[in-house]
Amino acid sequence: MRLRNKRVRAVALAAIVPILGLHAAAAVAGADCSISASSVNFGTYDPLLSRPDDSAGTVTVTCNYVPPGSTTVSYTVAVSNGLYGSSATTRRMASGTSRLGYNVFNDAARSQVLGSGTGGTVVARGSMSVGPGNGNSSRSVTHTFYGRVPQALDPAPGAYNDTLVLTLTY
Repeated sequence: MRLRNKRVRAVALAAIVPILGLHAAAAVAGADCSISASSVNFGTYDPLLSRPDDSAGTVTVTCNYVPPGSTTVSYTVAVSNGLYGSSATTRRMASGTSRLGYNVFNDAARSQVLGSGTGGTVVARGSMSVGPGNGNSSRSVTHTFYGRVPQALDPAPGAYNDTLVLTLTY
């Protein structure tokens, strides 16, 4: 009898500041997967621009084959609301007590808000094959996440940041 295990890993992805940490789960038969991310850095925001301030970051999922399990790994990456947003659709960066709205999306058109998959949000999804049968005992898939700060906001001067926790489930 083979039991199917749900494994979860989380990593913090910071908007503007570097990655803060990685939480690891124990390896089990089939695959051991990890997640890493690069920051979504918006640079200096100009409230006089007539277009949004767009940026992008990446999330990489890496899975290593652990015998004798399955060689196909399906996964999802969920994104938290951040430290200052009340939901994934109302994310905020902070500079002291000042706030600046932004969001992170799954698509370049910036129409699919990344979140938990509820409340109008989506999760990033993927799958990969690892194992001796296909010559890949380790494999990585990189996803691009797209950030946006809307145009014509009037934030107080300062360095704004937020921290998002990414949760990998496989």
